[in-house]
Amino acid sequence: MTGLFHRLKRLVEPLRPRLMPSIVIVGAQKAGTSALYSMLVRHPKVIAPVEKELTFFGNDSTYALGMAHYRRMLPVRPLRATGWTTLDATPNYLYRPAAAERIHRHLPDAVIVAVLRDPVKRARSDWNMFHQFKGHPRYAHLYDPRTFAEAMAAELADPPPFGYLARGHYGPQLERYIRLFGRERVLVFGYPQLKASPESVVRRIAEAAGLDAALFPERLREVKANVRAYSEPVDAALEERIRAYFVPHMQRLDEVLGEHLDLREG
Repeated sequence: MTGLFHRLKRLVEPLRPRLMPSIVIVGAQKAGTSALYSMLVRHPKVIAPVEKELTFFGNDSTYALGMAHYRRMLPVRPLRATGWTTLDATPNYLYRPAAAERIHRHLPDAVIVAVLRDPVKRARSDWNMFHQFKGHPRYAHLYDPRTFAEAMAAELADPPPFGYLARGHYGPQLERYIRLFGRERVLVFGYPQLKASPESVVRRIAEAAGLDAALFPERLREVKANVRAYSEPVDAALEERIRAYFVPHMQRLDEVLGEHLDLREG
């Protein structure tokens, strides 16, 4: 009987309804989204998808496969009790222009979450990740052989649309989501806040998504973000050039949010 039960379960499971994300973490890259995801899936009513970054809405070829493909990456809805949910945490949703409209089309009631980091430090952390992909079994094709100074010199001269600098143009990126979902459903946090007070960040997201924040386990601070050692120090003069580049972009962010978000890291 046990064998028959498991065979029937395998046959029926693909036909069972799937949970759809009520929380979508859209970015930013290198701003603690992995740690935030790990905290949120500790809630007893949150079931993790097949992997953290589903990348569905930000990838044209994957999106073309349709929602049936997306659902297969999401958890099956439990038969018992109610109140279950899942989430999608894909940092490239923030800077991919088509992602906001696609998410709104299919998940109009989702809570959108963005964690923003000082764009200068974010750019360096992003470069550092790609610079360490040499020989990586899965991501070697993304390896950036340039030094940070070389990468920044090239982008300051001619910024590519999805380069290290452009991914820190937070104002227009968030404006797309706010226009579609409304300001109240787009939760924006600073990376320093997530590091200093993860409990307050997680509590606010849970409340917006209709989850009982009191059910989170204690010691959320034990969850750590991905940390990579830097292979070279940053030149102070170069950092000042990059920071000057971002001045108008940070002003634009303040305009979009209607307030100043403090991204200074100690």
